[in-house]
Amino acid sequence: MLYNFFNALLSHMRETSGRPSSERTSLTASVTEQIFSEESDEGGGVDETAPPKHSRGPDLEFPLQRKDIDLLIEAFRKKKHRLHPKQVAQILKEASQMLKRLPNINVATTSISSQITICGDLHGKLDDLLVIFHKNGLPSTENPYIFNGDFVDRGKKGLEVFLLLLACMLAFPGGVYLNRGNHEDLIMNSRYGFIREVHQKYRHNAERLLKLIENVYRWLPLGTIINNRVFVVHGGISDTTDLDMVRSLERDKYVSLLRPPVNEGATPAEVIDKVEWKQVSGLQ
Repeated sequence: MLYNFFNALLSHMRETSGRPSSERTSLTASVTEQIFSEESDEGGGVDETAPPKHSRGPDLEFPLQRKDIDLLIEAFRKKKHRLHPKQVAQILKEASQMLKRLPNINVATTSISSQITICGDLHGKLDDLLVIFHKNGLPSTENPYIFNGDFVDRGKKGLEVFLLLLACMLAFPGGVYLNRGNHEDLIMNSRYGFIREVHQKYRHNAERLLKLIENVYRWLPLGTIINNRVFVVHGGISDTTDLDMVRSLERDKYVSLLRPPVNEGATPAEVIDKVEWKQVSGLQ
């Protein structure tokens, strides 16, 4: 970026060497403004009203459909320009709204499909997810998937994995069930790399996007029951697991499973409901 800036500045200095100093100053300022606005746009000041530039990646249309998933996969697979931050924010917002309407435990069935595919920890491995979709097909009500937590951290493509899973959930209702894992937690993300990844990819919008990501985390269901017989959960169960309690608790208050929620106004002995918190943390 600095190389481009100095080249542009040098070129304008040559072109304006015979002009009055006030005119030269104005032209130089305009070059500086152009270079830095281009740089900031790449990581992006998010303009909620402006359409994304085509040079910045796939131009998705909302509500998402199959064609948008194809565009997203193609862009991620070929490592083209990143998704515009405005569209990243919109996927996260719409996903939060959909997740809010779901119960604490997903209810899946094979009454329409003859099978359901369960995928374990992806941990930012986009290639693994693309291979699964290539060999097993994209999600649908006839080809449903359960993704059992730990979508991010460790791998270099956690954001792409997370966005693609959320986009599929939005585009294929009833085809994707997402469970929360212990890495759907910003405290964990600060230790294992996902927060750093978001800052590297969207440095000008990282904090805003991370808040939206955290809101998605807190609304993710805690597990999935298939045909009322098979319980799929990231962390497992114990002899104290109480599904009735899990179904009735307010999952959105568990922003981090490493930091139990504090009940305001409670006495020190009642600061947290340890029984409920252990139920949630045990599943993750």
